[in-house]
Amino acid sequence: MKFGKMIRELRQERNLTLRALAELSGCSTSFLSQVERDLISPTVASLKKLADALGVTMTSFFEQDNSTKSSVVVRRGERVRFASKGSRVIYESLKPLEANSVLEPLYQILESGAYSGDDYNIHVGEEFVIVLSGRLEITLDDESIVLSEGDSAIYNSNVPHRWRNINDGQTELLWVNTPPTF
Repeated sequence: MKFGKMIRELRQERNLTLRALAELSGCSTSFLSQVERDLISPTVASLKKLADALGVTMTSFFEQDNSTKSSVVVRRGERVRFASKGSRVIYESLKPLEANSVLEPLYQILESGAYSGDDYNIHVGEEFVIVLSGRLEITLDDESIVLSEGDSAIYNSNVPHRWRNINDGQTELLWVNTPPTF
């Protein structure tokens, strides 16, 4: 998927230079220049930084045909799908692009060894996760919790947290955040 044109248009609409967007996003100006010219594709983490800096959600970067999209239903074959090779996660948005909702439901496929990173995440909101298959370890503060198929957890996102797939193979999850982080 090519994001360059949309990122350039959003940057220009906000009267931002490449340097200003670089400062807001924490990305380098050379990286942004290459993304805007579609020479490279941003990672999910970089796309998230750019979305935050531009004041949009990550899913707004995905083109849509408004004539056929629903604000209520997402068909399985129409899910917005994005991957993070670095963290070995495939995300599928279960929220219609046109929906105006405070919930962000995601179907996630975690490859063996997938993890959220070494640092703890802390942000505003709440998170709910249910393991559809496999096993997931969530660490809240210093407490590690193992979830197996059918297990679920809900917690405040302001509690330092991280996760990792502890299954030998893939782990599949339904993860719901509020407010949306993608």
